[in-house]
Amino acid sequence: MSNRKTSRKTSQARRTRTGDPAEEVTPGMEVEATEGDLGEEDVSKPRVKEVQRDPQGNIEKVVVEKGAIFKKTLEVPADRVQSVEPAQEPVPPAATGKTADEQAREQQPTDGKVMLRTSKEEIKALSARGAEELEESAPEQAETLLEKVEQEVPTTEGLRRLEAQSARIDARRSRSRRANLRRTRPAEATAAAEAVETEAADTEAAETETEAEVASAKHSFSWRDLGPGLLSGMAGNDSSAVTSYSVNGATNGYGQLWLMLLSTPLYQAVQYTCAKVGRITQQGLAELLREHYGRKVAVPASLILIVSNTALIAADLVAIGTGLQLFTGLAWEWFVVPVAVILWYLTVYQNFGVIKRIFLAMSLAFAAYLITGLFSGANWGLVLKGTFVPQIGLNFASISSAVALLGATVSPYTIYWQVQGEKEEKRAGKRKQQLREAALDIAAGTISGNLVAYAIIVCTSATLFTHHESVSTAADAARALEPLLGPYAKYLFALGFIGAGLVAIPVLLASTSYAVSGTFGWPASLWKKPWQNEGFYLILTGALIVSLVVALLGFDPIQLMFSANVLQGILAPVLVVLLFLVGNNRKIMQSYRLGRLTNIGLIAIALVMSAATILLFYGLLTGQGG
Repeated sequence: MSNRKTSRKTSQARRTRTGDPAEEVTPGMEVEATEGDLGEEDVSKPRVKEVQRDPQGNIEKVVVEKGAIFKKTLEVPADRVQSVEPAQEPVPPAATGKTADEQAREQQPTDGKVMLRTSKEEIKALSARGAEELEESAPEQAETLLEKVEQEVPTTEGLRRLEAQSARIDARRSRSRRANLRRTRPAEATAAAEAVETEAADTEAAETETEAEVASAKHSFSWRDLGPGLLSGMAGNDSSAVTSYSVNGATNGYGQLWLMLLSTPLYQAVQYTCAKVGRITQQGLAELLREHYGRKVAVPASLILIVSNTALIAADLVAIGTGLQLFTGLAWEWFVVPVAVILWYLTVYQNFGVIKRIFLAMSLAFAAYLITGLFSGANWGLVLKGTFVPQIGLNFASISSAVALLGATVSPYTIYWQVQGEKEEKRAGKRKQQLREAALDIAAGTISGNLVAYAIIVCTSATLFTHHESVSTAADAARALEPLLGPYAKYLFALGFIGAGLVAIPVLLASTSYAVSGTFGWPASLWKKPWQNEGFYLILTGALIVSLVVALLGFDPIQLMFSANVLQGILAPVLVVLLFLVGNNRKIMQSYRLGRLTNIGLIAIALVMSAATILLFYGLLTGQGG
């Protein structure tokens, strides 16, 4: 305690001698941090809420508040104030020779700005909610002779640290200039904005490359490097997808297994493109579409995702409810609202990295289909024929099943998720090594996810299609596991159904928020605290509420899950085409544009899915859809 008092007295004496910048702080000023993220670029800005003074009238603390809904209060000692830009009075239009409208468009913020001396570590350590206090800076004597020498003649490690700090400051200033330029008229700001964008991209890329090189020493790929690719592949087998695969097997037998074989390398091409775009540009797909193709492209693309994700989230909420129904015997409607509330809390306030591992482990229950396939009595001759010999049924049930199968495999949300996930994933090594690890990560997710889907179709074909039974309830779908588990089949199926839904819903919500946030230029990250990315989490919350309403409208659960994936299959080709354009744009990808095989894969999957969609609409127009 005595040390803290001594430190406070020393700090106050130093501020008295040197002229304290904190004395210029007033409530309402915007706040920025020298290091770490206080949510400066978010839809809501951190601002000075209150200035607290000691009995002598000196400023003792600055109280900072961030967020309107997800609020965070931070008490900052006065000696943490590094600099203050005082508020400026607006210049009268007459003094500039411009009209009032022109002046309003070009007017800069006049609230003033406070720069706080912080570190990344202490900002990262702040909790998700509540009030906290930063510790006081160390007294002036803490700057030792060694530290002074480090500034004058820095060592190699010190030089790297100084370069990294300089790069972060430059990047922050560039982003601030970008935001200011957006307030000006588009015709006058275009050239300047492009120059600033290039400068910021180069600065951030250089910083990332330097950090990656330092971390890459003798690094080899391991299971720990599996990240968004594996999660995307496993989350793709959500409850609604499992239902679609089950309906496909019960309706078409082994006849559409060839689509799983065909879609695996094509799905790999789509996901690798997403990863490459995210890794090279360090931007989300919505941001890239907005900046390079305008909102006339970005907004419709986001709407596609919002519509498809709303249907899928509603379907997965119902699926979790039906899984709990198999365990308890209670109607699934009783579980939907509590499940939604619990998932919202876990996604917003808890560590997503820990949660996803638990949910992924639960969803691995569907791997039982791989073993069940060996005991299902499947006709392996027909299985091989269905896998390698394309069979096309032109009836509406067959076409709609094909569209749902493709939609469950290549979904709009996995496209947005993979781009953003790779952007945020920390991979060691230089660019080429990072891309190689991303490709292996994606291959693990694509192959494992599609192998489980393949096994589900084989099992349901052998047990349901063979006996002319359909899938009307979750219990019907669970019967495909009875050759292995007998009467316990429904319980393992229920566990997998619940786990798969729990994995998918946070990913679906996050991808929706990524799209909308990127379209409006807001920061987006599932790894940040809710007060840091308030706009992102408000979108996530709104998407869950809308989906919950849809889930409670009383649709048939199985039909809702199946139809949600049909919708995915209809909408996904549009995003694949946009992904193709982004991946081959020299301005965006520079020397890392897509290779020939990847381009062939993207074109092929877009053509296959578009053809299936055309046949589906033809069936509807000719009355085959009932």
